[in-house]
Amino acid sequence: MLAESDFIVLNAVYLKKIAAVTQIAEVTGLAPDDVARCLAAATEQGWLMDMGSDGVMPLEEGIAQVTNHYREAYAGLRSDAALFDWYRNFESLNTRFIAAVTEWQESDGDERSERRVLKAGERLAKDIAQLVPLIPRYAAYVRRLERSMERVDAGERDFVCKPTVDSVHNVWFEFHEDILTVLGRLRDTT
Repeated sequence: MLAESDFIVLNAVYLKKIAAVTQIAEVTGLAPDDVARCLAAATEQGWLMDMGSDGVMPLEEGIAQVTNHYREAYAGLRSDAALFDWYRNFESLNTRFIAAVTEWQESDGDERSERRVLKAGERLAKDIAQLVPLIPRYAAYVRRLERSMERVDAGERDFVCKPTVDSVHNVWFEFHEDILTVLGRLRDTT
């Protein structure tokens, strides 16, 4: 099993699909030098591919390292009925969030739909906080959601759902992928 700090770095790459040191440091809260060392070691192991200034992307062996860590570290949670109940409630919130983001995009970001996106984001941050005792690293999702929502409130509308920043939508999407992997479930793409 990976050391927890290595897992946190590699998991950020796994969830983002391609990421640079500064992005990973920002989302994980780890020091950039520590992130760079981990990425260099993982690249040398053949777990990541160096994409130059774009950062790194996970290779098959790197993905296997991350998913094996999930399987081992969260084996006990995969039979926790309370966590599955939490996830069922999340699915309902996720449906509302997707509708709000779609409405925001179709309305060219009108204020009403933006408030719906942010209200869902606030709810998710509170719900994730309930999981922090079980999965302490989830505190980073709460922090990231709050930071993104603050930026939207400050007029930086890119932080609603722009794919190249740590937007509410991107944080939500990464969290969703993360909790599914903790639970050992695949994303429903229907």
